[in-house]
Amino acid sequence: MASPLTGPAAVQAGPAPPGTWPFLLPFVVYVLHTLEELQGFAAWAGRHFGPETTSAFAAYHIPLMLLVLLASWRATTAGRHGVWVVLATAFQWQFGVNALFHLSTWIILGEYSPGAVTAAVVSLPATAYYLAWIRREDRAGSGETLLAIALGTVIAALAIGFLFL
Repeated sequence: MASPLTGPAAVQAGPAPPGTWPFLLPFVVYVLHTLEELQGFAAWAGRHFGPETTSAFAAYHIPLMLLVLLASWRATTAGRHGVWVVLATAFQWQFGVNALFHLSTWIILGEYSPGAVTAAVVSLPATAYYLAWIRREDRAGSGETLLAIALGTVIAALAIGFLFL
């Protein structure tokens, strides 16, 4: 009989299995990307989309970063398959889509989009690596990956749509 210390929850709460560090990529990408954006994204977004302030930008990114950290960490402890893996994968996919947003708006608007450097040199390579890794290591099944891509696309669309508010 499983006790609270030996049941499935105890296994998930244990140390990360070896080789699960790529699940932390969504959090690392988010932190690096946000550090670049803090220098001028709010002013840029305010000119091209809707009103934005640096303090509001920082305020809503803090809980979002904590959510991405939670999903990433729990995915490392799960090791493979399940809701935390799907969420971490969705967040990483979202950062790939967000990178395409930054690069395309830079081209379309003819003005540097703060966040485009980390989009090009961090987000896109990290997303490609992450997706290849979860497939190669069988960390998520095809259905889980498709669900994560759909969820990540919705998250990215909501984040971009939020700029118009």
